Amino acid sequence: MLPVRKIFVWFICFFPLPLQAAQRNNLTAWFVDSLVKIFPDSPATTSNSELVLESARNSHTSLQVALRSESHQVVQVRVTSPRLESATLQVQAYRVGYVKVNSHPADTPLAEVVRPEVGLYPDPLFPLEKTITLEASCTQTVWLSVYTPADARPGIYRGMIQVDAGRQKLRLPFHVEVFAAAVPKEQKLCVTNWLWFEQERMAKHYPQLNFDPDRYWKILENIGRTMADYKQNVVFVPVRTLAQARVTDGAVQYDFGLVDRWIETFDKAGMARLIEGGHLSGRLGGGYDSPYVLPTDLVEGGKLVRKDLPADDPRAEQNLREFLRQLRNHLREKGWLGRYVQHIHDEPHGTEMPLYRRFVHVVSEELPGVPTLDAISLQEDIPDQEETTIWVPKLSTFDDRLDAIVAHKARGGQCWYYICLDPRGKYLNRFIDFPSVKVRLLPWVNYRYGLTGYLHWGGNFWTDQPFENVQPDWGGGITLPAGDNTIVYPDPKHGGVFISVRLEVMREGIEDYELLMEAARNAPDRPDALARTVMPSFTNYVRDVAEFRKLHHELLVLAIETQRDDVH
Repeated sequence: MLPVRKIFVWFICFFPLPLQAAQRNNLTAWFVDSLVKIFPDSPATTSNSELVLESARNSHTSLQVALRSESHQVVQVRVTSPRLESATLQVQAYRVGYVKVNSHPADTPLAEVVRPEVGLYPDPLFPLEKTITLEASCTQTVWLSVYTPADARPGIYRGMIQVDAGRQKLRLPFHVEVFAAAVPKEQKLCVTNWLWFEQERMAKHYPQLNFDPDRYWKILENIGRTMADYKQNVVFVPVRTLAQARVTDGAVQYDFGLVDRWIETFDKAGMARLIEGGHLSGRLGGGYDSPYVLPTDLVEGGKLVRKDLPADDPRAEQNLREFLRQLRNHLREKGWLGRYVQHIHDEPHGTEMPLYRRFVHVVSEELPGVPTLDAISLQEDIPDQEETTIWVPKLSTFDDRLDAIVAHKARGGQCWYYICLDPRGKYLNRFIDFPSVKVRLLPWVNYRYGLTGYLHWGGNFWTDQPFENVQPDWGGGITLPAGDNTIVYPDPKHGGVFISVRLEVMREGIEDYELLMEAARNAPDRPDALARTVMPSFTNYVRDVAEFRKLHHELLVLAIETQRDDVH
């Protein structure tokens, strides 16, 4: 058995200054754990508390450097990447931006948010410029994302951050301990953030589309590449919208050219391990309790018309079956059928349940062998949902229904989970004003409860002012919690997106999941016990950052032991 390594401590110094901070005259720079949020009014610190930066191979870790001056300063920040002999870890440096949080989530105690005050909160990450302007008595933050290649040798890698303000020069050495554990190349967790790419919406944020429509697909590819880098491996494809209906010999025929381009674009970006076919039915006018309808292509008077027909109209089912037959044949020809899954109806409930069950059955008949998936509720009639292959219940709705999930998996089904504007309170979520540890632990929910996928509706559902307004008005007196609508920000200059603190933290959590799965291959009892220690229940989990780092250290050790057993 491998002896437990001593936790490595950063020595951050500029002689003869205290541990953790460097200061000269009015300029102070200090390291902060990446799970701790820093605000413009965060004071300088010279704390002697220990920080740990540890990494598995083929994984990411991160740190923050806070900068504060009591007078106006212009500084340069230079980063020397951590090295061990000839090997170098890869570092991306960002400037942390701020967005305004106007209100905390309803029904949430103040103890569950980062701090009681609303106002500016850190989230968007912008590429680090050559110089940073520090306003007097205002803290700014540099974020460093460190990637350890799969072939890196275990050991201590030493790097340096230099802050140059003319006559004032600060040096902050830092260390990364690389463990022999490695995150597997093949990701097991399915991750989807729904991305919204309607032309009108995109043109608001990428004005070049108004005079260069061909750039649309390049922007999608750029966004897809970023999301793939951050572990998204499922692409949502609005098949009913993209498939173009035509009348041929009096019958409806579908051209799947746009479907192909969509999938091929995200394939090229590396984001389409799983193809997530969009919903086949909806509600009249979009209201949650509005009548159940199916978009239906009809030939009337020799012309093609699309109508939203009631579910009991036989023409709706007839057209749906024809669409699915043609889609199945096309997917088979393209070689995509084996990685395709199909949505039917989002959040079926109440009187919709018998209708939902019926159309799941229709899809299963016309797409035999293709898994179906939907955001479902375990508070509804279970028999109406049994035929759905992949259940995606909302976190907080199945605390006392784990038995139903176990039974569904015993029947051959799968289970993911999703979050949206709920849950709140003591539950995990990825709101901007929630502590970052709540985001880091989201993939631990997957491992802890045997859930193989994660879904969020708001990948890039930007408001008209995406940096100024992160809480859309949803109507009916509902304002969304901060950041529920998006986890990236538009970058029109480069035709892509800016990432966020939450996306960075989420990626590291996904890599935790992969290490847990790796550690469980030969001896699941110990990683299972570790997961229960980190998360005894859905609302009881480790909240102290230092405590989490110690438990993460245990995970690295467990993964080493599993991979060592493989060698022997």
